Amino acid sequence: MSERSKLNRRTFLGGAAAAAAVAATSACNLAGGGGGAGGGGGGGGGGTGATLNVWGGVPNETGPDALCAAFMDEFPDIQVTYTRYVNDDEGNIKLDTSLTGGAGIDMYFSYNPARMLQRADAGLAIDVTEKIAAESDFAQFAVDADPIGNYVRDGKLFAIPAARAPVHVYINKQMMDAAGITLGTSWTVDEFVEVARQLTGDGVFGTLNYPPQARVMIGPDYRYADDGARSNFADPWFSRELELAMSLQTEGVKMDQETIIAEQLQTFSQNPYIAGRVAILIASGQIIRSINDTTEYPHDFQTYCMPLPTPDPGMDAWNTGQLGDLISVNPDSQYQDEAWELAKFWVRNAAEFMTPGGRLPALAGETSEDDILAALLSENAEELYDVESWRSMLFSPDLVLPVDSIFTAGTQIDSIMTTLTDEYLLGDRPLDSWVSEAVAQSDAAIANGGA
Repeated sequence: MSERSKLNRRTFLGGAAAAAAVAATSACNLAGGGGGAGGGGGGGGGGTGATLNVWGGVPNETGPDALCAAFMDEFPDIQVTYTRYVNDDEGNIKLDTSLTGGAGIDMYFSYNPARMLQRADAGLAIDVTEKIAAESDFAQFAVDADPIGNYVRDGKLFAIPAARAPVHVYINKQMMDAAGITLGTSWTVDEFVEVARQLTGDGVFGTLNYPPQARVMIGPDYRYADDGARSNFADPWFSRELELAMSLQTEGVKMDQETIIAEQLQTFSQNPYIAGRVAILIASGQIIRSINDTTEYPHDFQTYCMPLPTPDPGMDAWNTGQLGDLISVNPDSQYQDEAWELAKFWVRNAAEFMTPGGRLPALAGETSEDDILAALLSENAEELYDVESWRSMLFSPDLVLPVDSIFTAGTQIDSIMTTLTDEYLLGDRPLDSWVSEAVAQSDAAIANGGA
């Protein structure tokens, strides 16, 4: 492996009205003032009278409101309006429409690096390479950082990550204990399958989804071969992963794809897990805010945390998560300097304000493990979580995030993979056809130079 971004103790702790109508989102005008600054090009000066319009996918009440309020306390001449958009295909289209339609967005978040770079390629994000280099505590995000800690396009940076988003395995501990299952700090795919089987029954699926293997084994740029000249879907790890998924589904261990699609559980995966319809869920940290919200999601069991399983014991493997909460500044903003000031504040203070909403900070300063866990898992941590299993997973030196560098036709390939995989798991496409079509369609998209 190379270019590994470790989420261990050292790196974790070191280092207008029209727009609202288009978005159909939840907005909070923290400033108590009017709409945003739009149209205009260069940086505003001094912060006097600036009102920043910020769009992000995190609910207002789970960190953004508090962080923006703290920013305005420190910079009283700058006001902030935070608008939430839903981070799905429809929500991203609304964000793109608003960015290109002059809706006055100054700063915004992307949650997929391919989408972020697509926006940058469309001229919707300023180059922040030199701005990041000018901040000594942002060294891990610089274009020449080793290991790489940001997404680079042609030697330039167009966003700064405010979060790290590793993928966890969530397990219903009540079901686990009832089945007499005990787990260590790591496991294999075979062990995952056996645990899921034991937890299946009485109207409960053992797991909502299946363990990833291709990304875990291949790491960065796993979907590409020949330095991005063609796709890599003929690699046997992709077929092996899908064969296991179909086997688990056929056996009734994994929830069927028809139900997942019908109930939009790719987006709302917390629903069946917290409701006790599935015993295991593989997902990133945003699920934590739903587990913590026992008013909206009442439940009476603890959640046990495990890392992703590996094909064989003791393998050096990758987590399938990524750097997240990618902050960009709109080139059309009249207040680029003020927006960058907010971006810096956000990254430096995410540990305090965003962790309670399930966002692990990319830069946590001197925050201790205990403080991170307390903020992340809420004041009800002992009731809702097996805390030590979370500590073991989150601060393990083996938790390694891949940072991709190739994104050619990235959003098209995302769509191709979703469609073909749904067709395979619905029984409408055999595996060999999945491979041939994945290769053919992705190669065509790459050759066309899409992003």
